[in-house]
Amino acid sequence: MKYQKDFQPCPKCGTPMSTYSKTCAACAGKGRGSLVRKKLVKIKCKNCKANFVIPVWRTKQNRGYFCSRECVNEYQKTLRGVKSPRWKGGTNKRYGSRSTAWKVAKLWAMERENGKCQKCKKKVQGYDAIIHHIKPYSDCKNYIESFGPKNILLLCRSCHAKIEHLGRIRNKKQQYGKGVI
Repeated sequence: MKYQKDFQPCPKCGTPMSTYSKTCAACAGKGRGSLVRKKLVKIKCKNCKANFVIPVWRTKQNRGYFCSRECVNEYQKTLRGVKSPRWKGGTNKRYGSRSTAWKVAKLWAMERENGKCQKCKKKVQGYDAIIHHIKPYSDCKNYIESFGPKNILLLCRSCHAKIEHLGRIRNKKQQYGKGVI
């Protein structure tokens, strides 16, 4: 994506132009260039509030809200968690994936199963030991239900990947019908 600093001024008329050309399209005598030259819009940067000029076509494509890549990066640092435009619910910090409840549940599952995967019975420890929720914790009402002994399994990485993959296949079959997949 191009930003304001990527558009160099034309040496003849001063309008923003591509970095690859010697003059703007209007000065080069191309038909469409004369329209582009006339249609410029002043916009304020969403991050630093500086005014800059961009062609209209960039605003029609829903682009050109920032004056530079640095401003984009600074703005994106402020968009974390609930403030993010891509936020879809996510985890609650009280009982998220690395909370105290998760740590206690992992220790309890390791002790209950003597550090062995419940599917392949391979000895697992540390990073390779994964707690799998039978009912996803996003669907649970509270952390007691989510991390309760009936809802968690101790699995190795490979078994967990297989179970998660099979779950996705089952969900697609339920959604689209058994003959599709």
